[in-house]
Amino acid sequence: MASLIKVTLKRSFSGADPKQVATVRGLGLTKLGNTAILKDTAPIRGMIIKVQHMLDVERFDGDESLRDSARTRKSRTAQAQA
Repeated sequence: MASLIKVTLKRSFSGADPKQVATVRGLGLTKLGNTAILKDTAPIRGMIIKVQHMLDVERFDGDESLRDSARTRKSRTAQAQA
């Protein structure tokens, strides 16, 4: 299992540079208090570092299936049953 990071938006976009807003949205965060579970990769880490003053970051030791879409879960279930 790959390591995961839990990222929460703790500061608003008000007064933020448009590039920072785009970076935060690229992380999947749209509103204050939103949380996203992301894979711990170099590009994601770089994005987090650029807007670290707006985020709350913590390590997440959960099941990676939380990141999967409903379609992915459905296909995995079908493969497991076959």
